[in-house]
Amino acid sequence: MSGIARSLAVAALLALAASAQARERHAAAHSDFSGLWSNASLTSAERPDDFKTLTVTEAEAKAYEAKHRGRPPEVPPGEDDVGGVQAEWWELDVPLARIRGLPRTSWIVSPADGQKPYTTAAKAANKANRTRRKTDFAGPESRDADERCIADDAAGPPLDNGGYNDNYQFVQTHDQLVIYAEWMHSVRIVRIGAAAHLPAVVRLAMGDSIGRWEGDTLVVETTNFTPLEVAAPDGNPAADMRVVERFTRLSPTEMLYAYSVTNPARYTQTWRAEALLHATRGPIYEYACHEGNYGLVNMLAGARRLEGRVVDGAVSP
Repeated sequence: MSGIARSLAVAALLALAASAQARERHAAAHSDFSGLWSNASLTSAERPDDFKTLTVTEAEAKAYEAKHRGRPPEVPPGEDDVGGVQAEWWELDVPLARIRGLPRTSWIVSPADGQKPYTTAAKAANKANRTRRKTDFAGPESRDADERCIADDAAGPPLDNGGYNDNYQFVQTHDQLVIYAEWMHSVRIVRIGAAAHLPAVVRLAMGDSIGRWEGDTLVVETTNFTPLEVAAPDGNPAADMRVVERFTRLSPTEMLYAYSVTNPARYTQTWRAEALLHATRGPIYEYACHEGNYGLVNMLAGARRLEGRVVDGAVSP
């Protein structure tokens, strides 16, 4: 081995040792959230009609779990959700979440009804969007980004659960927390200790997340969302959204995840929530959204065929 090679090898070993020491100092100073986590639960952001209160008795929780645990969602009368209720899609063999020992009926703790406080305009927009999803098949551009396997908000903020792919990998260093979501393999990077957010003109998918420590709790504030995510009138990013998340390690296997969402373009007030992340075994599998998936092609082809059968407002044989 030449002298230069030996010098490079020694430098590499010294760098590795310094990195290990830095990780040890970091671990001693703050909680380390690195690992595989899941928020899979029958509890989700909004409270189902079965409940009127945030917490219920164990007997009420057991009755609800016996009715819903392991069962795919039901299709509303008059609707056809092809493939959407097949049991193999769903990971619902889980109970309601218990936070501080009490069964929770929703992640949302405020407002008290456990529902997102949509504005009148937002409710109308939500209804129009549901209609569009069922009727607009003009082309791929008319379909949502997640349906086109382009992007999704699975990595937050905030982190939500949807009945499947509710798994995350956290990788933490002294100045970054990386959140990798199984669903759509979205990745969000939290800049720990950053002095300020990016300039307001810089807009990012999933926003700009910066973190600070309050004891062993990592507080993450996210702004600089794109106009589409904010859903501001006329796409105006000036009406920004602000999400504040609080990560607190409760034990080697549990993490309390509290968050608040402020977005005047969508909500009448700031709403707050508490969720539970629990350690899970890996690995996180690849989310190959369009590998052998002809769903989008078939939807558009079906729409073209249906259009060809429509003559003077009537459908031909």
